[in-house]
Amino acid sequence: MLSASPRTGSLGADSLSSNVGYLLRRAYMLSADCARACVPDDTHLREVAVLALLAERAPMSQRALGNLLHVNRSSMVKCVDSMETKRWVVRERNPDDRRSYALRMTAPGKGVLAERLRDLERGDAVLTARLSPDERDSLNRALVELLNSKELVPIASLSRHSGYLIAQTHRLMRKQAIERLVPVDLDPRDFGVLAVLAVQQPCSQNQLAGYFGVSAPAALGFVEDLEARGLVARQRSATDRRVYDVRLTLDGDRRLQAARLVVADLERVVATRLSGGAGELRRLLHKLIDSD
Repeated sequence: MLSASPRTGSLGADSLSSNVGYLLRRAYMLSADCARACVPDDTHLREVAVLALLAERAPMSQRALGNLLHVNRSSMVKCVDSMETKRWVVRERNPDDRRSYALRMTAPGKGVLAERLRDLERGDAVLTARLSPDERDSLNRALVELLNSKELVPIASLSRHSGYLIAQTHRLMRKQAIERLVPVDLDPRDFGVLAVLAVQQPCSQNQLAGYFGVSAPAALGFVEDLEARGLVARQRSATDRRVYDVRLTLDGDRRLQAARLVVADLERVVATRLSGGAGELRRLLHKLIDSD
C-alpha cells in the first residue's frame, strides 16, 4: 500500500500498521534508500539487476530481460542504451534469431557488477541492522514463501539479499491489491490515503505529504483526484486560513469500508501462504522499519 516515509516515526500510530502490504511498501522504500546510499550515482539499481541476469543467462534479448524484470519496453530500452553508452553491455546478433539482437556483458561490465554487488551487501547490512541473524533468515524465508515460482526473478547473486526479496514481494503484493481493488474503483494508493484520513482527519495537504513521504505537489495531486471523485473534501482550516483541511466524505467512508473487506481477504490469503503465519512477518517488518 502507499507508504509513509520510513523517517516519519513509529508505526504504532498508523491505521495500516497491521497490513502486510503496507508494511512491505514501507520496507521497500527503506530498502531502496539503503541501496541507493551505497551505490554510486552513475548506477541505477535496475542496471545492477540487468548485469546480474546477464552474468547468469547471457546472451539475452531486451524483451526477455524486460519480461523477467517486469520492466516495460520503453524503460528497458533507456536502461540498455545507458549501459551500452557506459560500455557495460554490447548488442550482438541473436544466434537463435538473426533478425534480433541479444545483450552480452563486457569485461568492464563484469567489474562494475562485482563492485555493485559489494555495495548492495553493505546496503543490505544497513537495512537489516535491527534484526538478528536468525531474524534476518526468518524474514527471508517468509518473503520467499509469499513469492511463487512465476513471480520470483531468480537471480542467484541477489536472492540472498533481504532488500531484493522485499522489492520482489512488494511488487507482487501491490499487483494483487490492484487487481482485487478494481471492483471498488480504488487503487492501493487511494486505499492508503483514505485509511489514514479515517484516523488522522482533519489532515492538511502538507501533513499528508509528510506522512506519505512525497512532495507537496504530489500530495496535492492525489488529494485533487480523490476530491474530484467525491471521496474527500477540502475546506479552509479553522486555525490557519492559509491551509486546507482534508476529510473523508460519506462516499469516501463507504468506499473505504468496502475496500477494507477486500484488503482483509488478501491478508487472509497471505497468512495461508506463510508456514509461520502472518504475525511473525508483521513483527519482523515492524522491527525492520520502526525508527523508535
